[in-house]
Amino acid sequence: MKHIIKKLIIPPLASRPVSALASHFLNAHTPVFLIHQLAHDKKYGHGITPDYLRNCLSYLTENGHNFVTLKDAILALKYGHALPDKAVVFTIDDGFMEQATDIVPIFLEFNCPLTFFVITDMLDQATWPWDAKISWLINHSTKPSIKIEFSDETIHIDISNTEKKHYARDLVRSFIKETDSENTTDALNCVAMATGMKIPEIPPHQYKAMNWDVARELEAKGVTFAPHSKTHRILSKMNAQSAKNEIEGSWQRLKEELNDPLNVFCYPTGRLFDFGSREISLLKDNNFLAAVSTIPGHLTSIEGPDFNLFSLPRFDLPESMTDFIQYCTWIEYAKNKL
Repeated sequence: MKHIIKKLIIPPLASRPVSALASHFLNAHTPVFLIHQLAHDKKYGHGITPDYLRNCLSYLTENGHNFVTLKDAILALKYGHALPDKAVVFTIDDGFMEQATDIVPIFLEFNCPLTFFVITDMLDQATWPWDAKISWLINHSTKPSIKIEFSDETIHIDISNTEKKHYARDLVRSFIKETDSENTTDALNCVAMATGMKIPEIPPHQYKAMNWDVARELEAKGVTFAPHSKTHRILSKMNAQSAKNEIEGSWQRLKEELNDPLNVFCYPTGRLFDFGSREISLLKDNNFLAAVSTIPGHLTSIEGPDFNLFSLPRFDLPESMTDFIQYCTWIEYAKNKL
């Protein structure tokens, strides 16, 4: 019932006359959307389809929204510049090949700027992300339940159907996020043993990484690249030297391989407690302009010059068009201010 009501009331509230009226009472606010992977078989997780992404971009172009670059949005915050009305920013995280071949071309088709945050060890073909490995292990296990014996805790999880595998993936990823990042490999081995699977050395097709040649081709077409760490491990769960290596090493690889990477960092997983003052100091020491998180929220001028450029919020691209319209118009911003 709630979903039906939203579908009925959101479109008229998002109409141009109502949006124009609302703009007189609300501060300027810009959504930054985050995209991960496409939807494949829904039993293997969430995601968007190419048609849905096209529908989102079509909605924006048809309703007077303006695509702006992440860099321009950050500079507007930093220096108090105005952005075009109804500005929207898009980013994409990780560096999978299918993102380059199936998602990026849609943004190019709409002349929509895109900032691509990449895990540099992936593009070096040295690894694939630890959280993707967890998804693959649980998705492909034939066991009805698993017992994972970590070093300090044992967890029992039912994975007998699709819904329970969804829950299991989230639970195991959350558990490993809270452990020391130096022990990530050991934790993955525990999950592999519990599922009765072996982690493939070569990433499965869905998790195949793009390479630097592809990145250079996309950069030449206007895509902006920026660092998302070397290995996608949680920085706040590392020692200081490891965190330094993740930040500086990923930035160095981008500068070595690309012509004009953006000095904006994307924190792995990006929750509030996945980074802190140590990481922000490292970024400032390396002359980064800003950093993005996965904390939901709009970029808004209300914070003025004291706005923390090193914990910028982003929205996951909603899988519902109604929710998408709510996020990229005044409605979500006003709701959060009430």
